[in-house]
Amino acid sequence: MDVSRRLFLSGTAIALATPALLRHGLAQSAPIKVGSLTPLSGGGGPYGPEKVKAHKAVVELVNANGGVMGRQVELITDNTETNPEVAVRAARKMIDADRVSAIVGTWASSVTLAIMPLCQEANIVQLFTGSSDYLPNGDKKHLCYNLQPLNSAWAVALADLAAKRGFKQMAFAGPKNDFASSMAESFTKSFNKVDGKIIGEPFYYNTNQVSYRAEAERLISMNAPAVFIAGYITDFTPIYRELIRGGYTGKIFTLSFAVGPDFKKAVGNAADGILHGSPVPPVGKDTYDAYLRLVGAKPNGQVQFPYGCAAYDEMNLLLLGMEASKSTEGPKIAEAIMKVANGPGERVTTFAEGAKALAAGKGINYDGASSSVEFLPNGMLKSRDFALYEVQKGEDVPILTTTSTAE
Repeated sequence: MDVSRRLFLSGTAIALATPALLRHGLAQSAPIKVGSLTPLSGGGGPYGPEKVKAHKAVVELVNANGGVMGRQVELITDNTETNPEVAVRAARKMIDADRVSAIVGTWASSVTLAIMPLCQEANIVQLFTGSSDYLPNGDKKHLCYNLQPLNSAWAVALADLAAKRGFKQMAFAGPKNDFASSMAESFTKSFNKVDGKIIGEPFYYNTNQVSYRAEAERLISMNAPAVFIAGYITDFTPIYRELIRGGYTGKIFTLSFAVGPDFKKAVGNAADGILHGSPVPPVGKDTYDAYLRLVGAKPNGQVQFPYGCAAYDEMNLLLLGMEASKSTEGPKIAEAIMKVANGPGERVTTFAEGAKALAAGKGINYDGASSSVEFLPNGMLKSRDFALYEVQKGEDVPILTTTSTAE
């Protein structure tokens, strides 16, 4: 028998001889692994960094104060590139190789839906920000929690803005993905309720094109007084440029994540006049200010890091779910998250507050940095505040703030 085989057999014998109780103890003291899967490039690239920064900040704070169930939390990070295929590969590695207990942070509904079957098969909890009305359909095991309102809620707010601005006819365009098609359905329904009408049929374009001139020409030919483009910054920017070059003079509606600083820098003064909307955090609330300070920002009365605050809530809810259930098993965590978020119980705003209350045998009700965080039975957010803006002299000027609830 060669030396390597003798060493292998002796090592195996030692492992088998280790008392089961000791092996269980070792497993229970090992770090809890959590996957942070965010868009660090692609359409969600401007927002992924603030999400992963929030995840890391919460984990570091929790670990510094003793961890979860006395165990440290190990964060496994990866980039979705805002691409479903890339996200599936990353999620597969996290589940099969890293053995994570949950995956948090996905942005873009197409990405979240793409990895959902893997998570469902492995009984892995998902917490994310997504808006497609199709998101609840893939969660057959009640393992998903969404920190962002669905398109049905976005659409009500945006249709209200259009109506208040006197627009009764609009064209609609967006990329070929679940988010845009869901938004088209919800917006059309909401727009009809305020006596609005979509001109023609919503049309969808491929992303990552060399030119979007054909798409712009099609929109211009519809002679619509306003156009709603539900795109990301990577496709909205070139389409908008082509609309301006083509002489379109109607009003442009879009989503706030498409017209951030990178967009304004790219098009300059041409951005003025764009109307856009987004869910917003409760600016000035103690929970939001505490999040900002944790990530090194100073509260200034303005919206900062709109997706980072949701990521802060994702991680706090997940870890509180583990602490409340005393488990890293997906179904048990998911059941506990609903109780932690919706109560009834003592208001808590951080993991530390929640863990202390749980240790005292109290029920808790987590109040978040992005919203009050109340979930429907399907894990989707009940409601969220929205802000509607117009770009004026390169700045986002608030027009209307409203609270919208998903149907």
